[in-house]
Amino acid sequence: MAEFDDEPASKRARLDLEDGAAEEAPQPSRERTIVAPPPSTSKALKSVLKVFTTKTENNYALPWQMRPQRSSTGSAFVSSAKKRFILTNSHVVTNATTIQVRRPGNPRKWRARILCEGRLCDLALLTVDEDEFWADPFMLLQFDEVPQLQDSILVAGYPLGSGSESLSITKGIVSRVVMARYSTAQTSNKLLGVQIDAAINFGNSGGPAFTSLQDGKIGGIAFSKLTSGDNIGYIIPSQVVQHFLNQYEMHGEYRGCCSEGFRWQEGENAHLRSYLQVPADRSGIHIFKVDPLLPAANVLQEGDFLMEVDGVPVADDGTIQFRNEERVEFSHIIRSKYVGDQLKVQVVRKGEVLELAYTLQQSCPLVPALHGVECVPSYFIVAGLVFVPLSIPFLEHAYGTSAWRKLAPPYLLALIPEYCSRPDEQVVLLFQVLAAEINFGYRFSNIRCLSVNGTDINNLAELAKLVDACSEEYLHFGLEGGCMLSLEASAAKRESPNILETHAIAMD
Repeated sequence: MAEFDDEPASKRARLDLEDGAAEEAPQPSRERTIVAPPPSTSKALKSVLKVFTTKTENNYALPWQMRPQRSSTGSAFVSSAKKRFILTNSHVVTNATTIQVRRPGNPRKWRARILCEGRLCDLALLTVDEDEFWADPFMLLQFDEVPQLQDSILVAGYPLGSGSESLSITKGIVSRVVMARYSTAQTSNKLLGVQIDAAINFGNSGGPAFTSLQDGKIGGIAFSKLTSGDNIGYIIPSQVVQHFLNQYEMHGEYRGCCSEGFRWQEGENAHLRSYLQVPADRSGIHIFKVDPLLPAANVLQEGDFLMEVDGVPVADDGTIQFRNEERVEFSHIIRSKYVGDQLKVQVVRKGEVLELAYTLQQSCPLVPALHGVECVPSYFIVAGLVFVPLSIPFLEHAYGTSAWRKLAPPYLLALIPEYCSRPDEQVVLLFQVLAAEINFGYRFSNIRCLSVNGTDINNLAELAKLVDACSEEYLHFGLEGGCMLSLEASAAKRESPNILETHAIAMD
């Protein structure tokens, strides 16, 4: 699901179709246009596939168990028959235990497997191993440039509806190009996104957005829609898709996208500019925090005023010239590069204009966002006290995928944009207390644990190690805000197996 700056996450939805989704899905727009393609364009449509998946997902709110198995459908297309490449969205196939694809007009389903998955860019590369699937030739499809405003777009796929087994084509136009977060989990790393007015629906995820059916040209891949209004959908532009494919071709995997390595604010205020000694004829943004673990920390300083990125002027609102009269956030330049590339910047530091450069790397967020990439479920339980590391997937599962930004405690949300001070740093939470006689009277939930017996902890593993090695009479857990949670150490260790058994939690 994409998250655009001007639309709340709760009003958008990914477009894969889950079992039971029909009850909650928005009704198709009355303005929706289904295009009947002429016979000459049918070759391109033969490459559009329906995807069937069975998924078993982790449960961050109850990390000792999995969520119930579920099924979903989506769309995909053959991007290269020669290489046997099939493209779809990551969210269509992530956590899948089985993946099958079906060609249009053919009842047979073929087993597919994942070659590469990029959860940050919401793309996945699949293949089918059976030669018979590839025996019937596919048209060679080509990626077009990022579509221009008002360009026509034809989105092909298998959306929700009574005829969802048949291929559907929806016509629309490009309404704007923006920098976007591709999921509710992401808090940074915006990528280029294209908004279209085609009325696409659940099940369209992963389908191609053609700029020309006749020539087999693709401008992007459908991945999200605005649920609060008709005819507003989003596609991943070809530039982002090609960046993903290039990484697979070079490394055999997706290595993510580069981080700018700093946090910034707009440079529009005249008093701020005067204080930072910015020349009157220049524009840019104020760098107020630098990631201490990235190469940028060796070059940039807090208080620098960034004016250019790779020779491109940065406006006071953080945007750069994109095309003609279009503007996008300066991070587009950085996301277009690869890990290990150099970035040239021009800054003002204490009135002096400096030309600097540093190597781009991925960020190491204090609160990880991407399951399977930056975090996996983990927990430690002693005397019924359940400790977990804070992550965006945890917040999604504990408070709801669409509601966590509103329902989670503000002191936890405030930690999300922060950087790690060391690579293994985690925010350790006392998530809940499994009620038992030994912990009676302790009603803590979602409060940060800072220390064990006076020793500061940096991560969950350190907490577990300190508890297991405790030779003192009491276990003291220092909690944020000055609260103290104390238990007799021998009793805590003695009662732990009984509490785990009561709650059917496996023991090591």
